[in-house]
Amino acid sequence: MHPSSLLSYYPTYAILDEIASFGNYKELNIFIDLKNTLQTTYMKHAIENIIDSSKKSRYLDTSVFSALISFLSYHKIYGMKRGINTNFIIFFETGQSYYHKNIDKGYKISRRIDDLYGIDKKDRDLFFSVLQANFQLVEKACNKMPGVWAMRLPNLEADFIPYYVLTRNLINKEGMGNVIYSNDHDLWQCLSEHTFIFSKAGKTKKLVKAGNSLSNLFKTETNIPDEYLPLAMSVIGDTGDDVIGVPSIGPKRFLQCADQLMSMTGTMDEVYDRVANRGTVFKTIPDSISNKFLRTIVDDEVKNGTITKNLKLVSFELISRALENPNTTQMIDKRKLIEQVFSSERETTTAKSMKKALEMAGVFLEEASIDFLYI
Repeated sequence: MHPSSLLSYYPTYAILDEIASFGNYKELNIFIDLKNTLQTTYMKHAIENIIDSSKKSRYLDTSVFSALISFLSYHKIYGMKRGINTNFIIFFETGQSYYHKNIDKGYKISRRIDDLYGIDKKDRDLFFSVLQANFQLVEKACNKMPGVWAMRLPNLEADFIPYYVLTRNLINKEGMGNVIYSNDHDLWQCLSEHTFIFSKAGKTKKLVKAGNSLSNLFKTETNIPDEYLPLAMSVIGDTGDDVIGVPSIGPKRFLQCADQLMSMTGTMDEVYDRVANRGTVFKTIPDSISNKFLRTIVDDEVKNGTITKNLKLVSFELISRALENPNTTQMIDKRKLIEQVFSSERETTTAKSMKKALEMAGVFLEEASIDFLYI
């Protein structure tokens, strides 16, 4: 199976050139939402190929790992041709997020993988065991490569990693451009002057830039600042993650009262400070609210705390603060793991040693694909 059939998220050189041109960048940090970009892996033909390959060979099927290495090499070759250095931050999680489940047991409850096209249980188990082995290989091997970081978070959603890495300065970003590969709109929280989102769904490709997150979310032009994206998602809900918003408030009704809502909440930093200190989302609540949709939002928050709960689920800033001030051993362990991966003292290996180690594990790649990552 050709690697691009599993990881088909390739941008064109024209798109990469457009990103580099925004700041005349000579260095790009490329964040890869691994499971999101590997959606093709869960299609029937890919599953059957992985299962069949695993049964026929005495070695583990490593097509997922190989697909990622080819993807990284593609970008390295691009960088060589353009005189741009490329770094890679790969992020993904395994298992359900304890943090989110403790806030709302219904979080992502409908996101269950089905019976995989009627494949019997033995083959399904084989497929998932192969995937997990590939993810472990990504974590172990990629973190030994220069300019590559692989963050595998057990039992915590990893979507906030680009936000945390960039806002907490875990990698040197001075003068660099950042692009995140994901079609998950949660990642739009990371948008800034030097951070962009490349989204690809089927044949549709889109580059999202700062100032456009709410317009993209509502599919209509709006001047609402990007910082209010988590608030909007908390009010209208997020069906993809089973986040239930305020009843009867959708995008259209939210927009009809957005300005008044924002004046009542204040800045999002102020909102986060209040939520983190167990306060109300609202800075002030007028005695009389003429807009009936705004009244619905306020009443639901006062009575049920819907927005507060949802903000804890969707806001990358609140997750980051929970990580910085952990109140459970689980979160302490997650913080230590992130610090370890992004430590300036981490050790990398040579291309020769990497190829030898992979071959001993039964992983055979095109020689040039690894060599490109060491240039």
